Amino acid sequence: MLLPFFNVILSLIGAASFWPLTVYLPVEMYIARAKFPKFSVSSMCLQALSFICLLVSLVAAAGSVEGLIQSLKTYHPFKNEA
Repeated sequence: MLLPFFNVILSLIGAASFWPLTVYLPVEMYIARAKFPKFSVSSMCLQALSFICLLVSLVAAAGSVEGLIQSLKTYHPFKNEA
């Protein structure tokens, strides 16, 4: 029954997992390993990049939720469309 929503659910999972796994953790590990001072230019640029990617992930998640809502408006369970 969830098959009609597979793409929407997959995009929601992708939007939720993109920022923490692909951006936040690697950036924080690099900052810690390179031992940048707290408010250095490099550290602030990396934090800004991470914040921009967070915003992109939030917009993608909002779009996915909107797609799910649109799909639910037209979905009729157990109805044959043939």
